[in-house]
Amino acid sequence: MKLKNQILVLFIVIFITSLACSIPLTNENTAEEISKQAATAVAATLTALAPVEAPTAVTESEIPIITPIPDTEPTIIIKSKPDELRLAIVDSDGNLSTWQEGGSVNLIVNKGDVTNAVLSPDGEWVVFTRKSANGIDISLWAIRFDGSEQKSLVSHVDFMSMPMNPEITDVYSVVTVSPYMIEFIPGTHTVVFNTYPQFNAPGFLDNKDLWYINVESGERRSFLSPGQAGHFYFSPDGTQMALVTPTQIDLLNTDGSNRRYDVLTHPFVYTYSEFAYHAIPLWSADGTFLRVSIPPQDPLGDASAPINIYHLYIDGSPASLLISHPVAPLDNAILAPDLNHYSFKQQIGDAADNLFSLRFADLSGGASTEFTTGSLGFGEWAPDSSHFYFFNWNPRDYFIGQLGVPGVIALDVNPVMNFKWITSDQFFFIFQSGMNYQLRMGTLSTPSVEIANLGSGLISPIYDFVSP
Repeated sequence: MKLKNQILVLFIVIFITSLACSIPLTNENTAEEISKQAATAVAATLTALAPVEAPTAVTESEIPIITPIPDTEPTIIIKSKPDELRLAIVDSDGNLSTWQEGGSVNLIVNKGDVTNAVLSPDGEWVVFTRKSANGIDISLWAIRFDGSEQKSLVSHVDFMSMPMNPEITDVYSVVTVSPYMIEFIPGTHTVVFNTYPQFNAPGFLDNKDLWYINVESGERRSFLSPGQAGHFYFSPDGTQMALVTPTQIDLLNTDGSNRRYDVLTHPFVYTYSEFAYHAIPLWSADGTFLRVSIPPQDPLGDASAPINIYHLYIDGSPASLLISHPVAPLDNAILAPDLNHYSFKQQIGDAADNLFSLRFADLSGGASTEFTTGSLGFGEWAPDSSHFYFFNWNPRDYFIGQLGVPGVIALDVNPVMNFKWITSDQFFFIFQSGMNYQLRMGTLSTPSVEIANLGSGLISPIYDFVSP
């Protein structure tokens, strides 16, 4: 009997001790106590640094399988596209405007601190970032296209209180936290973003987290914790996403179910910079497969090392290699939207000459064809997978070409930046004239026209659009 009583007392002591250990402790350090100036912007340009050692590969058995349980599924909207072409514009003075075809530019935020803007698929909402003059206070906001219902979604304090990447050992070296990628789930008013910390010293390390916000209600929830996500790319119908890290691609349903790990794994690609390479997989139009091109591990090492183009299956089966061949150093293949052919460059002569052959090839095999040569770069395919734009480096002139058709169309003004196809015939771009910026719209058969004067401020102007 005495022995039983002793065991009972011991059990009670252990139970009380465990209960006490489970009580959460508060952290008295708030975001306002972090007052150091933001470090100077890190350069994404190539340096002469030697390749860093690739991180140790993690096997699937070592990866903690964390399946998020969403509070609610992404909010479905009835109208997935607008009735007319719509734009959200951030000018060079940090102001936010909207424009729709047939109308005029409408200034909706004139605080001079807007740095980015993303339109909802139906064009009804604009989600935008704001940054204080010292670069520390960063926040995420939403406003309707007509300028009504402006609301804060994530404050600077909110960002600073979010969990960090477990690789960050000194949280006091973080001076601020920013959203990195911001995208709406297709067909919804749910905006998704990941974050990255900015340090008081050079370096870049994103948190590999994922957050969902219902823009209409303002409800915010953590979808994947730090280290569990990556860069993200939604399927056309918004039901799935590809999650990309420097060495692998996973697939996941946007409701949090059915994560398919390691659909593709590949070596860590050296970038000769502080930014880790992340692949950009492309979804097929019907969402039944993806394809992606991966450069060689050391793009400046073996000149004969090939790029590899893979076919990714949505059932989680391992990817299959479609084609493999060498390209110019630091280059990659650019897949057309139909995922059947691609562009690439081959070096001509010595690297110091900076001359290339712009070529096209089909994934079905066969020899590639040369389109033109020069000191040039490939830009982007049009939606028809036939037209494309490319540019000369010096002078920086932009041209439009068509697969299998000789000759080019020169843009009527140069230099330009942020060229984006609207349709296979229509496009936007930003033209810089001296210190002044203009947003212009053109077609294959007519000169471009000015949509908005973007001023001559110090902020790089940007825009986002949705079309019928």
